[in-house]
Amino acid sequence: MTYAVTIDRSWDDAAPRWRGLLAAPLASPFQGARWLSRWYESFFGRADIEPIIVHVADRNGTDVMGLPLILRHGWLRTIETADLGITDYNAPLLGPAAPLDEAGARELWQAVRAALPPADLIEFSKMMTTIDGRPNPLVLALGGEASRLFGNFVRIESDWDTWLSSLGRHNRKELARKWRVFTRDERARFVVAEDRQQAERFYDLMSAQQRERIQSLGLPYLLDAPDYDRFYRELVFDGLEDGSIVLSALKAGDEFVAGLLGVAHDDHFAILRISAASDGRWANCSPGRLVIGRTMQALHGRGIRTFDFTIGDYAHKRTFGVQRIPLVDIMDGRSWRAWPRLGWGRLRAFVRRRPMLERLARKVMRRPA
Repeated sequence: MTYAVTIDRSWDDAAPRWRGLLAAPLASPFQGARWLSRWYESFFGRADIEPIIVHVADRNGTDVMGLPLILRHGWLRTIETADLGITDYNAPLLGPAAPLDEAGARELWQAVRAALPPADLIEFSKMMTTIDGRPNPLVLALGGEASRLFGNFVRIESDWDTWLSSLGRHNRKELARKWRVFTRDERARFVVAEDRQQAERFYDLMSAQQRERIQSLGLPYLLDAPDYDRFYRELVFDGLEDGSIVLSALKAGDEFVAGLLGVAHDDHFAILRISAASDGRWANCSPGRLVIGRTMQALHGRGIRTFDFTIGDYAHKRTFGVQRIPLVDIMDGRSWRAWPRLGWGRLRAFVRRRPMLERLARKVMRRPA
């Protein structure tokens, strides 16, 4: 098979070539036009990043694959997915000519690899293994190691009440009880932002709650850095009108109790950020879980069927009966500079495959010197 590989250096140049890929079923909203356009526009100006937006067609001009990448400059020159810690799942966009077998996937990867700029390391993290039921050609070609991170999906094919009853008596009763506790305050309500002014207010309050929470744990808060903040703000304001972005909240009068921000594509909704008041006054009603449940119910009524709790193993996700979605980390060394990174990655993967050894390693790492 002969492939034509084109690399664009800006989203504006790539977008016309990607129209067919973007119209096809996607792995998640993180591969949608709304997400990718804002991602590349927001981070384009960073001195350490070069966009590498890969399009592959076959000899007949039929779409094979799109791959949103960057070249990151540092001691290592690394080709990686367009992520920077905010894209929860990574995946190529597949056209009708994408290979379905390992041999075809290896041939495709060889064509892509030959077209990529010089680098020390190729690193694709949090890769989805399937895209709309088709195998990910990058995983077929390169294998990879099971990531320590995984996705969390809930698929609701039934009506809302039928699905709610499937959660089990304890979870169902707890959600109902916590809503009753919350609504003892007659001012309590669930609301979805409907205009830019309301969305901007909700976003600012959510960010403040998240910042306070993270800093209280002694951790750095990165999402208010100028490029990250610009990305989320523009994503919200652009997507509010067409419904691809949802910003919802629990309020009691003028008090902002909890907030949720998510992105939708077709019938798939991914939760991006959740916040809740940290003063303890509302802790007995678990406002984070309540805002998730109420948002899901509202979106189910709009036709959303896949609710994506994204990466991370948290108790509140299990409350909603999530199914784990495996992810894969891929590393491909291209120079000797990458050898230490590859060795460390293989060591971590070796330990993760052995639960007893991983528990021992965690215990040792936590032990004070």
